[in-house]
Amino acid sequence: MKRKAKARSFKALLLIAILFFGFSSASAAQWEVGSGATYATIQSAIDNVNTLDDDVINVHSGTYAEDVIINKKLTIKANTGDDVELQSTNTGFTVVNDSSGDGSGSTIEGFKITNSDNGTGVNVSADNCTVKNNDINGGKTGIAVSGGNTTVMDNIISGQSETGILGNLSRGFFTVSGNFISNIIGGELANGITVSINGSLTDFNVAGNTLSNICAIGAGSSVFGIQVGKSKGADGNPEMANVTSLVVSKNIITNISATGAIMGLELITSSINALISGNILSELNAGVGSSVYALEAAIIGNGTVLVSGNTISQITADEQAVGIVTVALGELVMDNNRITDISNAKAAVGMLGLGLFKNATLTNNIVSNITSPSIAAGIVGTALAHLNMLHNTVIGVNGANDVYLVAAGFNTTTVTGNNLEGDGSGTGIVICSPNGTINYNRIANFEYYIQNFKFSSFGPSIDEMLKPIDDAIKNHPELEPILKPIRDDLDKLFHSLENSNTTATYNWYGTNSPDAAKFFEGNGTINYTPWLVLNINASPSTINAGENSTIIADVYQDSAGGDHSADAAMFFSGPNVTFTTNLGNVGSKSVTAPWINGLATAILRADEGPGIATVTAADYQTVPTRVTILGASKISTAVVNAQTIGMQNTGIPLAGIVLAILMVLGGFISTKKK
Repeated sequence: MKRKAKARSFKALLLIAILFFGFSSASAAQWEVGSGATYATIQSAIDNVNTLDDDVINVHSGTYAEDVIINKKLTIKANTGDDVELQSTNTGFTVVNDSSGDGSGSTIEGFKITNSDNGTGVNVSADNCTVKNNDINGGKTGIAVSGGNTTVMDNIISGQSETGILGNLSRGFFTVSGNFISNIIGGELANGITVSINGSLTDFNVAGNTLSNICAIGAGSSVFGIQVGKSKGADGNPEMANVTSLVVSKNIITNISATGAIMGLELITSSINALISGNILSELNAGVGSSVYALEAAIIGNGTVLVSGNTISQITADEQAVGIVTVALGELVMDNNRITDISNAKAAVGMLGLGLFKNATLTNNIVSNITSPSIAAGIVGTALAHLNMLHNTVIGVNGANDVYLVAAGFNTTTVTGNNLEGDGSGTGIVICSPNGTINYNRIANFEYYIQNFKFSSFGPSIDEMLKPIDDAIKNHPELEPILKPIRDDLDKLFHSLENSNTTATYNWYGTNSPDAAKFFEGNGTINYTPWLVLNINASPSTINAGENSTIIADVYQDSAGGDHSADAAMFFSGPNVTFTTNLGNVGSKSVTAPWINGLATAILRADEGPGIATVTAADYQTVPTRVTILGASKISTAVVNAQTIGMQNTGIPLAGIVLAILMVLGGFISTKKK
């Protein structure tokens, strides 16, 4: 009996479960909209009393002239494979949470939405909504979002007169991914993706979007590709937005133009951590009196800010042009970014990183072709704690006043393994640090190799900068108790900044005998002895015709005879050594190979008969070695071929704050007073 009772109980529970799941499934219905379907319009399907939360509105082919209000939790989608167009008067879809109902949790998918001139494609003020796979054309704004926990993905948005995606958020997360935004043509302002955050967001994720052909044509107009910040103040600049975690990655922003200002990526947040990676920005062009910042980030959280793998190219402006500028309150890492072709602006800078309280590390970045009629700079690193500038490559910085690398570490500074190649003018490194170390760098072909920063040599003297305060004290003696302590503190700070004591041993200067006049000590000291020297050797140095010798150039020895080969990982890589031979070939009679951690290699092939081959390696300095080539070896051709050493793979291994900084930079590299 007990066993039968248990069986009956189990069957009853099973029946209850079946009924429960049956009722749950039955509660979600799909309603058809279209010619000959249950409903002729989308709105009528939504409004019907039989349409409940979690239902699906399935819309078939046709053109629907409606402004649709969604006040229930619904999935509204175009029928698979159908061409469904919504022609709106004001807003195509509006998802609300108000007295009429709650559309939170809704999804809008698969529609072609054609806006009126001042209209909006989709406006979401409810929470937990998804807008995906829509094609939105025309109007003023493509998609507007004010609800929390919203996802906008894989939409095509084009032809708007102001903004592709507009956010005015106060809560939750916001994810914008895989959207294509193009042909945004505005008057005074045009935006690809712009988001104001007036509360607090947990996560902000903008990834894999493509923005192109965004243009503002009015006088003094501005374009923002992707902008994140708090609502703008009276000066038009965004304030700090509260976001816990920020991810901006793998976006493409190209073909952007304005008469006044362009911000390709502008990110102003309090994020604890931030990842800004893999973005590609190109063809940002502004007019007379303009400024362009391709990637500008001010992240005032206490975590790590990683700016990595971004590519910036083809930037033109009139006043200021900057590839990447990042200000971080926490740990700052700028790694593996590529910046090239910034031109025309009176101040042109490839990369600028500022660590406000913690360390700043700028490593493995490549900057090239930065040109200006006035001030040009490659990489500028600043940190109030420790500054690391490691294994960067800077080539082709050209201006009336130019500097390739500026290192301002107000505590300690390490500059190691960088490759800097000039055109005979300008300065390789300007350093401003009480304890600076510059080792294992290539600093070749400059008017000045290294300069300690000194106000009186690079711009106004300290006394000249303090003169306005001195005049105020003189003209208003009653203010002296307030102004004099400020004046004394500034005087102390300025003097400490220009008293750099720099250890600059073990660097390669493109010569085995660097000129002492190319080192500017200022009020501090520079110890640049011993330096690295170029050597060449052949292994083996005697070969038979038809055999090979490996030719190695390196700078592992210093001028005092010290050997630094054990420190190879610390050395520079990149351009460039030229090998030549008068007998045999090294690929031809001449071949260029990159430095790889302070060493470059070529293969001499003895394919022109016996003799003495003079092989040279040149990196501004030229050094020779000799290889004796004997007659043909008695070893069979097959054996010789089996022992032939193949060509070495010598590829390069993969391995107002902003304005104030630019003003200081202008001071760093202004024409020196005679």
